[in-house]
Amino acid sequence: MALGHEFAGRISAVGSAVDAWAVGQAVVVNPLASANLIGNGGPDGAFARTVRVRDAQVPGTVFALPDAVALERGALAEPLAVAFNAVRQGGAGAHTRAVVLGAGPIGLGCVIGLKRAGVQDVVVLDRAAQRRETARRLGADLACTEMDEAFWQTLAERHGSAPFFGMALAATDLFIDCAGAPGLVEAVVQRAAPAARLMLVAVHQQAAALDLTLVMAKQLHLQGVLSYGDSFPEAIEHLARHGDAIAPYVSHRLPLSRIMEALALAADPQRSAKVLVIPD
Repeated sequence: MALGHEFAGRISAVGSAVDAWAVGQAVVVNPLASANLIGNGGPDGAFARTVRVRDAQVPGTVFALPDAVALERGALAEPLAVAFNAVRQGGAGAHTRAVVLGAGPIGLGCVIGLKRAGVQDVVVLDRAAQRRETARRLGADLACTEMDEAFWQTLAERHGSAPFFGMALAATDLFIDCAGAPGLVEAVVQRAAPAARLMLVAVHQQAAALDLTLVMAKQLHLQGVLSYGDSFPEAIEHLARHGDAIAPYVSHRLPLSRIMEALALAADPQRSAKVLVIPD
């Protein structure tokens, strides 16, 4: 399968039916728009010097980058759009008490998005020290290592508690799962307070054993979140206004000729956050 779906570049050629775009324009692309599926099972991937974009004239496929956003930063629009969509779907606002499970690229993007939404207290959970530190640099108020009893006690101290059949449960409003670890989701169902919201953004390779009676009794809100919604313009606007502040998001930059090294880095949470690949 052709790989690479988070990318920005300059238009090198346009088809005869395209009049909305011109050669030389700096753009980002929604890789799932229209008939493309770039890097997502389609014939084209962005780990290349050029990439074909079908139906570029269809609204929501191609987005212009402002002059203030360099191509390297523009490539961050796609993961930020995923994260901002999750934050919006979770109903985050100034009074939300939030936890992000997993501080990989999407989890870190959720930290950025939650702070953008005005959330005052964002707690991140990740075992990788490097990613916890990056989360703090991007605005997380606390970064924890394990979902143990101390973690839940800390949440209760920070977010208050809510009663549930004689138990006092941490009153966290919103959990965003960017880890894909079934045990974490199972624990949230067990320990979350009534009416808590759980956004499922991660891809789970294994099934989770959820106590649906607790989901019912607590009236928990579990929702899957796929791709971007309409968050690409918001992500681009954030890059234009706050690009310097999110510089820690990128941990490594490697040339395309070292793509295998870049992929290995991206797969190692102890060493990397977001890895950029630059054509050479």
